[in-house]
Amino acid sequence: MSGDFLIVNLTKCTTLGTRARFLNIKNKTVGRAFSISLVFAGAAQMRRLNRAYRKKSYTPNVLSFRLAKNEGEIFICPYVAAREARAEGVALSARVAYLVIHGLLHLKGYAHGATMIKSEERLCKSFKLPQPAHSKSWRKKSPAELISAPTA
Repeated sequence: MSGDFLIVNLTKCTTLGTRARFLNIKNKTVGRAFSISLVFAGAAQMRRLNRAYRKKSYTPNVLSFRLAKNEGEIFICPYVAAREARAEGVALSARVAYLVIHGLLHLKGYAHGATMIKSEERLCKSFKLPQPAHSKSWRKKSPAELISAPTA
């Protein structure tokens, strides 16, 4: 599965973004050789995955699973993303694009913290996406607060 890119939408949401946009984000974030499955899943499935793999009981916006050195899977819950988009005053497609970036950075080995946030800001800017809400306040936090801040 060298460089493959698969999108599976298990939901009824249709305004999530285009394959071309997601492929461009993938290629710029992790490279063309990285194979990705991008899955849009409902709240119940996301909660089950979160419970099974992370021992957490809430519905996450995004989950990333590294399958091999250059292969991974990203699950996004469009319903959680829609709620976050409304709260931030951005389009659902912009929020989903940000979550793809966030998930890809985890697959690349990034952990939550200042380095990841700076990379998210740079990538959002390059794709003409609004800056994520957390990036507006992260500079006021200490490194310890950044590492423990739950973002996804």
